[in-house]
Amino acid sequence: MQAITINILGPVTLPDFPREFHDTMTKFGVFRAFIAGSWIDFGSYMPVKSPINGEVIAQVNKLSAEHVNSAIERLHYSWPSLRAIPAHKRADMLMKVADFIEEYRQLFRDVLVIEGGKPISEAEGEVDSTITRLRMIHQDLGRLLNVGIPGEYGVGTENKYAIVVREPIGVVAAIAPFNYPLFTSMVKIATALLAGDPVIFKPSSYTPITGVLIAKAIEYAGLGNYFAMVTGPGAIVGDAMVTHPLVRAITLTGSTETGLRVMRMAGLKRLQLELGGKAPAIVLEDADLRDAAKKIVTGSLRLSGQRCDAISRVIAMDSIADELINYITKEVSEWVVGDPRDPKVRVGPLIDSNAVERVHSMVDDALMKGGRLIYGGGYWLTYHEPTVIDHVSRKSRLALEETFGPVIPIIRVKSVDEAIEVANEVIYGLDAAVFGRDVGTLWRVARSLEVGEVTINDFPRHGLGLFPFGGVKESGFGREGIGFSVEDVTELKTIVITYK
Repeated sequence: MQAITINILGPVTLPDFPREFHDTMTKFGVFRAFIAGSWIDFGSYMPVKSPINGEVIAQVNKLSAEHVNSAIERLHYSWPSLRAIPAHKRADMLMKVADFIEEYRQLFRDVLVIEGGKPISEAEGEVDSTITRLRMIHQDLGRLLNVGIPGEYGVGTENKYAIVVREPIGVVAAIAPFNYPLFTSMVKIATALLAGDPVIFKPSSYTPITGVLIAKAIEYAGLGNYFAMVTGPGAIVGDAMVTHPLVRAITLTGSTETGLRVMRMAGLKRLQLELGGKAPAIVLEDADLRDAAKKIVTGSLRLSGQRCDAISRVIAMDSIADELINYITKEVSEWVVGDPRDPKVRVGPLIDSNAVERVHSMVDDALMKGGRLIYGGGYWLTYHEPTVIDHVSRKSRLALEETFGPVIPIIRVKSVDEAIEVANEVIYGLDAAVFGRDVGTLWRVARSLEVGEVTINDFPRHGLGLFPFGGVKESGFGREGIGFSVEDVTELKTIVITYK
């Protein structure tokens, strides 16, 4: 494998921020933290680098554990006043967040491109999806409705009636990833605020400026007193958040390693964890191979494969593998890799050079264990070329570990049962895809897969959350989605009334 050449389109700088955003930064251009309605400079900073060229583009505040503890206490004291706002009014206030993001749509888009390395079309899609999801927030209110249970159906409770009330749980810690720093963060935050919970939010250290924009949107909507945006190393800021006794629930999207660490520290807090994935795409003998190839490539290469629901292994029947690979290779060749500011580019950089080195080492391991390079394999700094490898060993890292890169490994099998066995032999269980025509076989495979969601004849995508999603095994637990996310940031209280 050899280095590839990437044309960087001039200096990499953040867009100009409108005057309305000037309170988010110091006179020296350092982005402040946001604590319960106030923009604060704590005097210690850390750099933010763009994955486009690895250069520093900004400085953000680097908070200490003491700063985080103080923020949590302020949010806890604000909780009664947030609970006093009727839920429908909280929903209306969150609609203003959507209005704000729409007004500054281009700014949000450009920040996603510069600090996250997203291709322009991907960044636009994330901004628009966030706006749409927020404008659907009233649909979540249905899960907050009380339930009545008459006691006449039980012995000894004939003269009783129970009202089951769903109440806010308290301060929620929201920890977000770098890959969807706007959408994923905003859904976690909006769900908790809708339920009546104050939120302390830690954006990824790779994409903290998006977190600053989110805080500004929350402030604009009138919910700033119930929200904090804190930046700094996960081992300091994140640990302080998940161990503080006043934090009652934690919602995290991140790696399995991070999730296990949070579980060990969190104690009896409510947890919603969406962790790593290793989504298989099982291609059966009767599949439409041209259609399957197109969807597999899209599901593998979007966001350079840096998605927890990305297809990261193709399990193909040996009888159709050669034809499938021909279609896949043709599709991959149409995905341009390069500077994400170029509208023609569909595969931008990985988040940093360490990510490229890790992906490259996984590719090397697969080739050493008998894999055959079909396409790509080149890399440079933060960029990795879309790569297709055939005859990947089930024992290789590429078959077993989360890839988070633009690599399509092909694992050949002889039977449907072997395909199911291969799919289930990893520690992850988030998503899977199955391509075929026979309904009986598709149903059997779907029911046999140890994952939280199976997509038939398409690639996995969580989208707006209309369908609940989440993992099993070491991909986490809890479910996110419209009407489902609120369950993990609320508690049930049963009130029993005796009327005779």
